Amino acid sequence: MTKPLPPMLSGGLPVFGHALEMLGNREKLFKRGHAEKGDLFAIKLGPKNVVVITGAENNRMMYTETDKSLNMQDGYAFLKKSVGEVLFTASKEDYYNQRPVLQEIFRRERMTSYVQAMNIEVQRWLDSLGKTGEIDITKEMLRLTQYVAGHAFVGANFQAELGEDFWECYADISASLDPILPPNLPLPKFIRRDRARKVIYSRLESVIRTRRQNPDRYDDLITALMTTPLKDGSLIPDELIINMFIAFIFAGHETTAGQAAWLIALLLQHPAYLEQLKSEIHANAPYGTALDGATLSRLEHVYMAIDETTRMRPSADTQIRTVDQPLDMGDYEIPAGWMMMVSGATSHFLPDVFKNPERFDPLRFSAERGEGKNPFAIVGFGGGMHKCTGMNFAKNEMAIITTLLFQQFDVQLLSEDIRVVMGNGANHPSAVRVRYQRKPLSELTDAATIKAAVEGGCPHITRQVTP
Repeated sequence: MTKPLPPMLSGGLPVFGHALEMLGNREKLFKRGHAEKGDLFAIKLGPKNVVVITGAENNRMMYTETDKSLNMQDGYAFLKKSVGEVLFTASKEDYYNQRPVLQEIFRRERMTSYVQAMNIEVQRWLDSLGKTGEIDITKEMLRLTQYVAGHAFVGANFQAELGEDFWECYADISASLDPILPPNLPLPKFIRRDRARKVIYSRLESVIRTRRQNPDRYDDLITALMTTPLKDGSLIPDELIINMFIAFIFAGHETTAGQAAWLIALLLQHPAYLEQLKSEIHANAPYGTALDGATLSRLEHVYMAIDETTRMRPSADTQIRTVDQPLDMGDYEIPAGWMMMVSGATSHFLPDVFKNPERFDPLRFSAERGEGKNPFAIVGFGGGMHKCTGMNFAKNEMAIITTLLFQQFDVQLLSEDIRVVMGNGANHPSAVRVRYQRKPLSELTDAATIKAAVEGGCPHITRQVTP
């Protein structure tokens, strides 16, 4: 007997279906659907039927059936005009041909240089703040993660090489992302996107020429893309190098920016846990300490807070697949031609998986409690073999931002109503206004350490004591 289709959620409009509700607040839509229909329910986005799934077992099915009954390329077709046919926007064959490059970019040995770039750019940002003031963390994180990505992927001279207008052009590309409207419409945002891509192409062609003329001088992302062969043994053509760079920059800063801002906001909203985190920083990463891999590995409270932020406020709360072959899921059959979406809005808040799920509680990820051990319980970084390859890059960056900020500053949250802002790009918080004050050097370290550090030329401490 053929299984039934997933139950259709109430409230769809003629022609549009649930598209307007989806665009307005998909978190609210998915929670309403789960409350009415359970772990699998259907919605209509215009003419498309979409099944929305909740729970580790259903999530596992989606990730493990990718490239079998499901494909991920069709669901992200709207990205092709922005980043080109690269990685998960390319065909399945091209994606697998490109995977060795992806693995090379994020291999463990390269992470050491990325962490160094993170330390430099985060400290540079903190030094620019002065002794006291007020800032919007949401805006600051966007710019900071851009600089980290630029330094990590292009090198210390990234600003001169990319140009002052690079990030403005990149913002036009990001703002054009639209999963609903056809990307070829003559709309202002699509016109700005195409103009911005031309500027970025010209800029990156110049960077590539510089690398080719001086092959021994550089060891960065562009160089790696130029020299790492694809699976078929061929080298990457320049157009694909540029598209990959655009895709890596997007993955390397936009999603991280929103999650880093939420991390700081949530910690400031929960001072008891923040005090535990500060004590850990004081014990394991005192002022002037290099935040290398060994130091970061001791910051358990920091990384548990990152995991809890990923659970509660994921930048990527859903991912999309298209059903190529009919698929049985529980009591239902999903027909070919349907789309499928995972729902972090519901999967991450199941009370039988996470105790008191609405509560910010990083200790749920401690070894003693071990909530969410199932690798498919949380979908913020995807799952299965297509899990975000840059996940450790993002987590280390958030850890360094958090550690150095609370190591060197007292921070007070001013914003009272912080909301999730959902658009065509990654989720992020509304304004997170904070007041900060730099800690006196005497609170950061002792006199003997100050003297030794100044004599040894430690830049962090010398900067504080030199007029």
